[in-house]
Amino acid sequence: MNIQESAPNVSMPRENEPPLLKATALKKYYTIRRGGWLIHKKADLKAVDDVSFNVNNGESFGVVGESGCGKSTIARLLLNIDTPTSGSVMFKDRQISGLPPSEWRKLRRQMQYVFQDPLGALDPRMRIFDQVAEPLLIHNSDNISEHDDKTAEILRAMDLKDHTFYRYPFDLSGGQRQRVVLARALVLNPELLVCDEPVSALDVSIQAQVINLLAELTKKKGLTMIFISHDLSIVRHVCERVAVMYLGKIVELAKGELLFNTPAHPYTQALLSAIPIPEPGLKRKRTLLKGDPPSPIDLPPGCRFQTRCYLARPVCTQHLPELKPLKDGQMVACHVAHGEA
Repeated sequence: MNIQESAPNVSMPRENEPPLLKATALKKYYTIRRGGWLIHKKADLKAVDDVSFNVNNGESFGVVGESGCGKSTIARLLLNIDTPTSGSVMFKDRQISGLPPSEWRKLRRQMQYVFQDPLGALDPRMRIFDQVAEPLLIHNSDNISEHDDKTAEILRAMDLKDHTFYRYPFDLSGGQRQRVVLARALVLNPELLVCDEPVSALDVSIQAQVINLLAELTKKKGLTMIFISHDLSIVRHVCERVAVMYLGKIVELAKGELLFNTPAHPYTQALLSAIPIPEPGLKRKRTLLKGDPPSPIDLPPGCRFQTRCYLARPVCTQHLPELKPLKDGQMVACHVAHGEA
């Protein structure tokens, strides 16, 4: 994948500037039934369990982890697509969790979501030009004469040719459809863009094109972006800070350069060791994990990673580690990393 090698160039927050978005103690539990029809018990599936983080203005913030770790659930909680079981979300020093639909309608133009499946996110019965123009009609109906110009401008910025504007989604390639989804999210000039696995459904060569385009746009427009992915090689080139999730909790959070060069949590080390090396004959030492992740319904005692961790100690089976600072702002939830084992 020919991703541009330069480090993500995002605007740094001013000193003492409050974060654009702040999630505090977010939890999302789903109550499910276990057993048969006659005898059953209720249990909680802990998709997101006490997660807190800040996203600064102009920052690209990555969230990574295996499938089922709670990444997409966090995105849905931030944008009120799902209601949190507990916890709060602040946007520009205003609490937005629990707002009525009328207030959220005003916020939608400032916070946009890029879905994982571009074909599923687009209406197959509408031409792409109309779909990109639709947010302008909903949120800015007073300037109808300018809609066509803005729509054409953003589509061209996505490197889509004029002859594709009035085609339907099934007439386009996967990469073109994802560009349409990005255009629809950016046409309102939002302040926050939440990208949920935006390139996972695309071929590798098309992934590089979309990622480079996204990095260029965030740099040019000064966008704040939350980028959710399971592919650390992509996150490394896009995000300034990265949070690593495992079974509903953040286990490590650090600046991208620090996390990729000196990972502190054994799970992060295992993820990084699995990244393919593009040079034939060059090998890296693999950190292999044993077994499968536990069920989010039957979580192990103590650290949730201790059933697969090669560094596990007795304390790991007894106490859940807290996410605490280690060095240079690197936050880690690991007894061994903090010397507590």
